[in-house]
Amino acid sequence: MHGYPSWLQRIPEMIEALGLIEAERIDRRVVERLFDLRRTAASDLMRRLGAEQCGRCWIIGRGLLMARLREVQEHHEYQWETARRERVVRVIDEARRERRRAVVPVTAAELRRLGEITIDGLPKTVRIEPGQLRVSFDGMDDLLRQLMLLVQVIDNDFDAVARLITPVPRKGPVSAGTPLSGEMAV
Repeated sequence: MHGYPSWLQRIPEMIEALGLIEAERIDRRVVERLFDLRRTAASDLMRRLGAEQCGRCWIIGRGLLMARLREVQEHHEYQWETARRERVVRVIDEARRERRRAVVPVTAAELRRLGEITIDGLPKTVRIEPGQLRVSFDGMDDLLRQLMLLVQVIDNDFDAVARLITPVPRKGPVSAGTPLSGEMAV
């Protein structure tokens, strides 16, 4: 069982699928369709589990195939590989949870609506006017949360934000002391 095949983790599903079909003799094509495998993987599975070659086809009895799959499932290497995969999934899930906690502190409600938040959804502590951005905050967490919301609003509703920050064109000549771009106050 070295070089663990792609179908190894799906043995319980495969046994269940075999239990639902009526055919007593299983060939490679049925294995491909039933287990969603490519031709080479289906042939490999058939050979590993004791299929017999009849002409150019590999054939195995449904009961024998189910029994052999159960044997593989009970093998210590299968148990080890299954436990290893579960540990990897747990470590990845834990890392994702830690990463979420370590990033910008947002409420669960804000997180759910991030994809749809528009300029009207910004808190009143974030003010965008032509040439100015003002953010009032209480501490670093609050500042980070509001800046993250602002960035998401810009991503979701870019044109509306662009209209708000574009200074109103002045009539008459521009003097040397008139700024050509907006200032940002944080």
